[in-house]
Amino acid sequence: MTRTIKPLYSANIRNFPRISTVGIVGAGLMGVSIAAANARCGIPVCIYDANTEILRTVPERILQELDNIPNEIKRENFASLVTCGTMKDMKKCALVVECIIERVEEKRELYAKLEKIMSRDAFLVSNTSTIPIEVLSEELRFPHRFAGLHFLHPVRHRELVEVIPSTKTEEGIVQRLCDYALYIEKTPLCVADCPGFVINRLLQPYLNEALKMLQHGVPMNMVEEAACDFGMPWGPLRIMDEIGIDTVFHSGRVLFEAYPEYVTPSPIIISMVKKKLLGKKTGEGFYCWREHETASENGLLRENHLQNKMPVFNPAAEKIIHSWKTQDSLRFSVSSLKELSYRLMTAMAMEAARIVHDEVVTEKDEVDMAAVTGLGFPAHLGGPIKWLAKEIKPG
Repeated sequence: MTRTIKPLYSANIRNFPRISTVGIVGAGLMGVSIAAANARCGIPVCIYDANTEILRTVPERILQELDNIPNEIKRENFASLVTCGTMKDMKKCALVVECIIERVEEKRELYAKLEKIMSRDAFLVSNTSTIPIEVLSEELRFPHRFAGLHFLHPVRHRELVEVIPSTKTEEGIVQRLCDYALYIEKTPLCVADCPGFVINRLLQPYLNEALKMLQHGVPMNMVEEAACDFGMPWGPLRIMDEIGIDTVFHSGRVLFEAYPEYVTPSPIIISMVKKKLLGKKTGEGFYCWREHETASENGLLRENHLQNKMPVFNPAAEKIIHSWKTQDSLRFSVSSLKELSYRLMTAMAMEAARIVHDEVVTEKDEVDMAAVTGLGFPAHLGGPIKWLAKEIKPG
């Protein structure tokens, strides 16, 4: 684990020197969302993807991300800041953000190509959610100009950005990344380099507990309601659909290999990946998204996120869950949603305590802050550590 470097904060973020152009490799959900965050703050973006079909959809998806910009600013001005080109266009970028699949070898292959193209003055970051930066940097020619910069989904609603240096990363690069995060109106949190960092170490046990509940016979709607009644913005099943079941699988595998004593792979997730029920990206996951999106396009679900209207649960996912129910699931009883929410949040809180113990952050309050600003944990409860301390306090 590397040292944790404290960023220097400033009330006036516009005093920071602006990064001239940001390159983004990977035009998936996160790549486009990060591009929009930069365009919103006036930073030109060059985005590239090997899949030309996906690349063609980028301009319209950027505009969708920018729907909530102030009325006095024309959306077209933002769209003009984004260009889609070839990987060679990364040569003009001061910062390049890698946003491809969570597989070490594929990332390393990309870095080898990028280092031949990028300016010697530029620096490269990975948006990896779980893979240690030290591991990703092993074959780099310039590892001192490489770090992790983990944005959270949905980018426009999540304030936090994790900044992760390896043992080789120059401290000046870390400071520039913190300044950059502040410029695009995010809160940087420097964390030690370990599998899962802070956010995904908090998230994984929360998701795992939800999957265990499904195996114990708890209906999907009760799992979701328990989380939302507690105050979380989304239930754990929707979170998995939003970020992608395949991403959950790959991230979970990294964490299982790092922490086998308390991370258990879920057979439900493995089966869903095999059946290509990958969530929103494929139209089907725990929910049926394809029909929901069609209805939205037809104007039947306007402002559905405000009206709290969600798509229906997927019968195909129900079938998979049923096949993996434990033998004692019929005897499992649930007394209340409060009991279920307690199970979900305790799983997160126990991992928060382990993160503090492992010195992934310099202060325990930073873990609570990360849960609130990065995962939407109810702010009035202070974070998982503060919440659990109150729950177990005598009297």
